[in-house]
Amino acid sequence: MGNSIITDPSPTLNIDFLITMLFLLMITSTIISISEGRFITAEKTEQLAEARSICEKVAHAIELTYSGGEGHEIRIEMPSSLKGSDYTVKVNQSGVLVMVNGKCGYSFSYLKKISSYNNNQSEVFMFPKNSYILRNVKFNNNSHKLVISEE
Repeated sequence: MGNSIITDPSPTLNIDFLITMLFLLMITSTIISISEGRFITAEKTEQLAEARSICEKVAHAIELTYSGGEGHEIRIEMPSSLKGSDYTVKVNQSGVLVMVNGKCGYSFSYLKKISSYNNNQSEVFMFPKNSYILRNVKFNNNSHKLVISEE
């Protein structure tokens, strides 16, 4: 019974323990920094994927309306935002462009005349939270024009 536990009244930190904790702290902060960057990149990618989806949706509606013949119309509702960011859709004779946070998504469309009822313009802007009607309208020289109007 001669074995006894010796207690030290003033505990001291070992230098090996301090160096190990320092390295562990550095590795942990590096992993957190990398994962935060990856998370932000994933959010931006998801936002751009939604922008591309809107491009395809509008371009498909334009193709269906135009190929449907005179008087054919389709109604489109624009989402209120893309992952919390405002966006703008620009439609012209060659396609659909979505702009969000300085980045763009584009969907090609075959050449067709596009305008709105307000003006005889060659490009139309579509905005969030609005509904639009796309109509195939025949004009006096037997040509067809796609008219986009806000509902």
